[in-house]
Order: sequence, then structure tokens, then C-alpha cells
Amino acid sequence: MTSAMVTVTEQLDTIERNYRFLAIDDELDVLQYYKEIFRPAPAVTDQLLKSLADVVGGTDVEPESEASKYQLTVASSGEKGVELAQQALNEQQPFTVAFIDMRMPAGMDGLETVKHLRILDPRIMLVIVTAYSDYSLEQIQSHLLYDVLYLNKPLASEEVIQTVRMLNQSWKEREQNKVLRMQMVSHAKMASLGNMAVRIGHEINQPLSYINGMLQLQKMELKAGGEIDKEEWSEEVDLALEQTVRIKEIIDSLRVFAHPEKSKRYALSLSEAVDHVQRLFLGQLEKRKIQLEINLQEDLPSLHANPSQVQRILTNLMSNAIDALTEPDSATVDPVIHLAANHDTLRNEVRVIFEDNGAGIPESLRDRVFEPFVTTKEPGKGTGLGLSEIHGMLSEHGATIEYSPRPQQAGARFVIHFPIDKELLKNE
Repeated sequence: MTSAMVTVTEQLDTIERNYRFLAIDDELDVLQYYKEIFRPAPAVTDQLLKSLADVVGGTDVEPESEASKYQLTVASSGEKGVELAQQALNEQQPFTVAFIDMRMPAGMDGLETVKHLRILDPRIMLVIVTAYSDYSLEQIQSHLLYDVLYLNKPLASEEVIQTVRMLNQSWKEREQNKVLRMQMVSHAKMASLGNMAVRIGHEINQPLSYINGMLQLQKMELKAGGEIDKEEWSEEVDLALEQTVRIKEIIDSLRVFAHPEKSKRYALSLSEAVDHVQRLFLGQLEKRKIQLEINLQEDLPSLHANPSQVQRILTNLMSNAIDALTEPDSATVDPVIHLAANHDTLRNEVRVIFEDNGAGIPESLRDRVFEPFVTTKEPGKGTGLGLSEIHGMLSEHGATIEYSPRPQQAGARFVIHFPIDKELLKNE
């Protein structure tokens, strides 16, 4: 088993063993009630549990053996609860569930505490507990943007245990799914990198083969000892130098992949990005006799974008189109990829249209084409992450992408709507 696999296994085990639970309430009797539910000790009598239940209003407070596995931490104020949550994160032992009393007059109230906890750790499962509140449920939801569980006092012990059990299990399943998906994405990216390496190998091999062949011929001529045609050799050397320029262009086009800085965005020329991608795939297009038609509006405004991500978007689309046009079941006689872009002044966006005349995407998959792991390729030939990754990168830029079949024709058509930064346009 590889070290990466061991790491994933350890992560899954750590998540599975996490039973941490935080209770925040300014009433010490309530905190004691939680403690007796989740840490029942043999010395605790039924009479004591009944007395505590009378204080907080619960009725069925029989000890539960299952409850003992949950690791309860209590806080008597919102500030202390947030501090404990931060400490848990620092120790990489986060709380899975938090119960928060709504009304805590001395310091942060429940709503403020919940907002701080959510900012601190968006993963934590939140439960608001109160007998009465200064806020309506609608007000709470509007502040927190998405759902929290809302329970009213008096709480029965079984209700508390079942709620913690349900939310703890939901937290574990969600976090374990994240780990597994990250592993799948990592494997898929490695496969994608391998495919890219093969493509680049083909691109560089062609000029290298020419240079190697020319040098071998010149070496043979030198060994033969005949007269050297300097003019002919000079022409061959010039052609070889042209091939080295070709190799340099390929390497320059790859540099953007070597230094991905997702947070940095610049005024980016779409035509330059397209030119880089065209250089990367020129050899593949010629080898497979695929025609590439490019039609970019001359006065296109610059995009305020991350160069690495834009090039990856174009590269993924180009790679998909080439694969679609070379599939065994593709009946395309004259394969064509068409890339166009124009400035829509009414919508203040750059519209990029990417088309091919291959088989297109089956109707059954069209609504899910941007979901992860959806692919039209044979098993082992596609990861199903390319279009999902494109969708995600465009979303980070406030851009969108849509798929549609080509009108009255075979093939696929993707349209990207990229918003223009007005301030950037003013400075051009």
C-alpha cells in the first residue's frame, strides 16, 4: 500500500473516531445535565438524574450506554465556546456538533455565537436550543444563510442523544466523502498529467527527430570525407534552428502550468492565450488532419483573469475536441474545431464559442455534463473531471459555460460568457 493510500486511510479513521461535541449555555445546571447524559457514571443515581431533569424540564433521563462514547466539552459563555472551538481546530480535533443556548445575556448571545462558530468552522453542525428567544426562526435563518437545527426546551435526554448521533454521523459521512473525492480528483489529475505529458512528448519529438536526422546525415558526410556544401549545410542548420524555436515555443506555453497562482489575476489577452494553446496542439492537429479555425474579434477587451486557469480551460476544451474527433465511432470525414470570440457590449462580456463536428454528447448526459466524473469516453480513457474543472474555474471568475448541440449539425458546442471588468476597460 502506498504512503498516499495510508494517509487517506488514516484520515478516514481519524474522522470515524471523532465524537467531539460542544455544549454552550450560561446556566450551569443545564451544562451539568448535558454532562450527566453524555458521561454517565456508576455513582450517579436515578434520583440525581431526576432532580436535574426537574431543573431543566426534561422527563426521560435514563442513562444511555451509547451516550458515553461522545466526548462532551462545555462552555458557560459564547466567548468561551468560540475559544474552545478555535483551540480544537488548532489541535486538528474539531467539534462535530455544537448545541448553543440562544439567550445568554452576559456577553455574546446565541445568534452571535453561532455566527462566530460558522465563520470559524463552516463544517460544524449547529443546534440552537432555547425555551424562548429574542429572534424568530426566520430571523435566525436570514442571519445564518443556511439551515441550523432548532430545538426547544425542555429537552429529553433521548432527544439530545438522537440529535447528536444523527448530526455526528452526518458530519462524518460528509467529511469522509470529501477525503474520498479529493483522492479521486488527485488520481484523475495524475492521469490527466500523464495524458498531457504524452501529448507534449509527441509535440517535441517531431522537431527533435528532424534535428537528429539532419545531424546524423551531416555526421555521415563528415566521415565520408567528401566535399562539404556549405550553402546546403547552412540551409539545414537554419531549418534546425527553426525547430529549436518550435521547441522553445512549446516550453514557453507550458510555463503557465508550472506556476499556477490561482489568486493572481491580470489583464489577459485572449488572443495570446489562444495562441499558446494552438502551439501546444499544432502537431497533434496536423497528425490527425484536424482543421483548426480561429475567428477572434480584433478589438477584444482584455480579460481580468488568472492566466493559468484560462489556459487550462482552453487546453481541456481543445483536448476534449481532439479526442471526440478521433474516437473510433466518429464518422467525421473532415474534422474541424472552430474557436470564435466576440465582445457583447450589451451584456458587457466576452463570449467564447468552442465547437467541433464530432459525435457530440449523448442527450442522456447533456444535463449532467458539468458534474464531476461524468464522461462519454471508454473506461480508463477519461476521468470525467475536465468539464467539471472548467466549470469551477470559470465560476471563480464570475463566468459561466453552457453546452448545446450544434444546430442542424453533428458535434458539440460550448459557449463561455466572461464578464468584463469595467475598471480594467477604463485603463486600457
